Parts: sequence; C-alpha cells; structure tokens
Amino acid sequence: MSLTRRPRALLGRLNPGQRRWGGAGVVAGLVLASVLISLTAGDPSLLTGKPAFPADCGGPDRLTVATGADITAGSFRRDLIEEWNRTHTTQVTLVEVAERTDEERAEMAGRARLGSCAYDVLSVDVAWTAEFARSGYLLPYPLDPQKAGLFVDNVLKTGQVDGVQYAVPFVTDVPLLFHRRGLPVPTMTEQLWKYAAANGGYAVQLGDYEGGTVNLLEAVLSAGGRVTDGDRIVLDEGVNGERTREALARWRALLENGTLARGAENFSKQDTFNAFRDGFLARGPKDSAEESSLQAFRDEEAAYMRNWPFAFHRLATDRSMYDGHRRLRFGMAALPGAGILGGFNLAISARSDNPEKARMLIDFLTGHQAQARLFACSGYPPVLESVYEEYRRDPRTCDQLSVSPGTETGFSGRTDCTPGTGANPSTGAAIAAAGPPGEDPEITAPMLQELAGKIHQALCKAESRPQYSYYSAFSEVFRGCARAVVNGDLPARELDLARFADALRAARRGRAPEGAAGSLAHCGKPERRPG
Repeated sequence: MSLTRRPRALLGRLNPGQRRWGGAGVVAGLVLASVLISLTAGDPSLLTGKPAFPADCGGPDRLTVATGADITAGSFRRDLIEEWNRTHTTQVTLVEVAERTDEERAEMAGRARLGSCAYDVLSVDVAWTAEFARSGYLLPYPLDPQKAGLFVDNVLKTGQVDGVQYAVPFVTDVPLLFHRRGLPVPTMTEQLWKYAAANGGYAVQLGDYEGGTVNLLEAVLSAGGRVTDGDRIVLDEGVNGERTREALARWRALLENGTLARGAENFSKQDTFNAFRDGFLARGPKDSAEESSLQAFRDEEAAYMRNWPFAFHRLATDRSMYDGHRRLRFGMAALPGAGILGGFNLAISARSDNPEKARMLIDFLTGHQAQARLFACSGYPPVLESVYEEYRRDPRTCDQLSVSPGTETGFSGRTDCTPGTGANPSTGAAIAAAGPPGEDPEITAPMLQELAGKIHQALCKAESRPQYSYYSAFSEVFRGCARAVVNGDLPARELDLARFADALRAARRGRAPEGAAGSLAHCGKPERRPG
C-alpha cells in the first residue's frame, strides 16, 4: 500500500478571509489552479480534452481512496487497507490529500469539478455530503433494508441527500465530556459551568475552523435556541434570536472569568496533526484545537474537557494519566446539553472506473469486523449497532480481535436509546489497572466497554448539521459572528439578529455577505475594531 501526502502550501498562505468562498473569486482560481497543476503534471489530457491516460485512473485492478490525515492512535485504517491488499487482487492506495479539512474538501471538489478520475472512493466529511451529492460528484449508494438496519439510524442519515443514499458511514463522531476522576459529573450545562469554575476550568475548541462552528452551534442548541430548522434559517424567529444572543454572551463571560481554559478563543485545528506526528508527550504552543484541549486537560490546567472520542485512546496510552494504583485519573460522560454529529462517510466517485470494486471495498471497511477493530485499535467510533451490542456483552481488546477476529455477527435489530440498553453505565471495572509498572499502558476490554457505552449514549441524542449545498459558506458566516461575540469583538447587545439571519440565508445559497472580507457588517457592526 502506498500513502501519499500532498502539500497545501498555497492554501496555507491564505488568510481565513481569502479562503472564505472556496467556489468563487480569487480563492476558487487559486484552489482550482493548484489542483489543475497537480493533475496536468501527469495528465495533459485535462487541458486538451482527450481521454485520460489509463495510469491516471483506477483501472480494473486498482482503487484509490482519498481521505484526510489520520490523527487517531495507531492509524489502524492503514492496516485494514493492507489487509485488503493481501487478500484481493484489486490493490488499494490510500491518499491523504490534505491535513486541514477545508483544504481536503477543496482538493476533492476541485478534482471532481475538473472531471478527474484520480479517486475512486472519497472519504467525505458528513458536512460535505449534500454539496458533493448535489454537485454530481458521487454515485448513489442504494442499501437494502436489512443492510441499512445495521447502521446507527441517525448516523446512516448523514449519508442521505434528498431521500437518496449517496454515502455509507465509515466513522462517526460525537462529543464527550472528559473529567478528572473524583470530580462531580454534570448532567446539565449549568452544573458544568458551576463545577468547572470551582475545579479548574473547561477546555473547548473555539478557533476559526469547523470545530469552532460545532462548539458554538452546540452552545446555542444547549441554551434552547435554534439557528436552522431543516432547510430554513430560523435564527430570527420566535425565541431563537434572544437565546442565541444570551448563549454567546454567556460564553463570553465564561471566557472572561476563566471558566473556559485559556487560549480557547484562538484554538485552531492545524496543530492537532503536527503535535500528533511529533508524539503526544511533545510540548508545543497551546494554540491548537483538540490537541490544546488535551494538553490543558493532561497538565491539569482544565478539570473538564469537551472533545471527540479519539481523545480517550490518546490519554489512556499516556502513563502520566494513571495514578499510583495504576488506575486512570479521568472519566467520561455524555456531554451535557446538545451534541453535534461529526464523522466521515465513504462514497463512490462519479468518475470512478471501477465502481463495483469500490463498493466491495466500502462494504469491507464498514463490515462488523473492520468496525470493531477500528474502534478497539484506534478509537474510531463505530457506525454499526452490532459493534455497540458486542461491546456491551463481550468486549475485546485490539490484540484479542487481531488474534481471533471471529465471524460476522448475526445481529440484525436495533438497540434503542433508553438508559441501560444501548448505553452501558459507568462501572469501576472500566478503570482497571492497565498493565504492571514499567510497561506501557494498554487499553483493556472494560475500558473499551465503557467508552463504547458512552459513545452510544451520546449518539442517541446528537444532532446533524444542516444539509446545505453551500454548508461551508453557512458555517463561516455563523462562526464569524458567533466568535466575534465570544471573543469580545462585538458586544452581544450589538448583534443584529435580522442581518445575521439574512447573511446566513445568503450564505446557504452560496452568496457572500455584502462588504469587505473580514467585515462584521452583517453581524451588526460595520468594521472590525483595531487589533
């Protein structure tokens, strides 16, 4: 198997305002030009209009999977690709197209727009599925009722657009609350603020990237407000506007009084990948997103942390996270309030030369064995109900699954989301010692059992982001105004709800707000304050 990284230096030099509208203006030209250069370097047919060179496409015995960088422990998805290559004549190449999600989207969309057949399978963020499907970049992926019934219901729906299944969930994601062992575990947001203020703070991600959008959407939803309702923008309807204003004002106060961990307002996801490559123990500047939250939590600069499930494997394999009795010094719970679904879906490119083999690969990667091993070995949250049921009844570690992978489960029903069924309650066994002194910590079966239960519990109440063809534009407008209030650049009382809502309506149709890039006019303030 080959693994490729494609440098994104060009986009990396652009500021957020320049990157704002990936499909329009100068940014689109730069993105498409960079993609065009990389494509035509080996295939001038894209300029001439002649058929592509066979070597540039999959062909009968080759598949290429386009995905983003892997930040999980172990990077086990590569092992699955290698396993496929050992047992199939059709060989698969995994291409990590970019390190940042916005650059990953630009690369995939740019190639698809140019008609490239370079990729057979796309690992598509759940927030892009509607855009890619409606743009004609994906083939439909019909599922019979029995196959569809194997997936977690709300996770499967992230691959549906306009009533058609275009993509199959590969990994899902949902926020969890990590907390220091021995501290009270909140079940409501007001308790979280109280406990965090009294015990050392709360680490979140509020940087200018999609993670910031998700955190801020969760803040509004948790306060009883709504920004969207299906295709509609409802920010300025009923109580939604004032509850949004109140939620953002509250987060501004939490940032000012130190309840939110220092630096949270500037966390960005870029350093997550860099720090992961350098190793979790490496100390870097605390200006990253999930990574900075981990560091603050690990160094006891925050007693509570909102993060994705990957954080569990990262922390549980760090010896400093164990006490003198070799027990974990932290616990997990479902995030109080609202949670937003994340994750990636697998879809077949509309330009693939080999869609039948691509479907076979996707079925392999989303099968029970692959999903169980991805969870146990790397911490990827499973997309199949059968995996959660297995870990509720008979949890096994990565080593145990590798030695005796077993057979496909006969599970064909659906666990419900009532307490004590799909969600495994917290038990002391899940905090058992992870190996004798002097040896590297190992993640035990009881630990995985508790993690699976907490993830399933969180999935049951999580919401999806809106399915907009121009979701990235909507996300940036929402994030820009919401962050301006939380950062103190725009007082909450000056947030113009009507103009904010109109800007979101324009963005969801692909139109940029009026005014210069970086202006907050559509939020209620014509110019940025100096500095």
